[in-house]
Amino acid sequence: MQFALAAGLTIVVETAILMVAGYRTWRFVVVCVAVNLATNLTLNVGLSFLGTSAYYAVLYPAEVAVVFVEWATLRLVADDGRSVAWRSGGARLLLFVFIANLASFLLGVALFW
Repeated sequence: MQFALAAGLTIVVETAILMVAGYRTWRFVVVCVAVNLATNLTLNVGLSFLGTSAYYAVLYPAEVAVVFVEWATLRLVADDGRSVAWRSGGARLLLFVFIANLASFLLGVALFW
C-alpha cells in the first residue's frame, strides 16, 4: 500500500510542477505519468530489498539516475513544435525535472519517514 501511495504522490506532485512550468500537451502528461510510475516503483521496490546501511548508500545516486532517466524520456515528447527542447539541450526541462523530483522526494520524506 505504501508503494502505491508513494507512486501516486510522485505522479501528482511531479506532473503538476511540470504542467505549471508549461509542459501541458496530452502526450507529455501521459509520458510523464508513465515514466514517474515506472521510476518510482522500480526505485522503491529495489530499495526495499536493501539493509539500512546499503539503503542510504544507494538512495542518492539512484535518485540522480532517476532524474536523468525521466529527463531523457520526457525530452522526447517536450517538443513544442519548434524543437526548443532539442536546440537548448533540454536544460530548462532538466531544471524542472530536478525541481519536481526534489519536491516529491522532500514531501515523501516528510510523510513517510
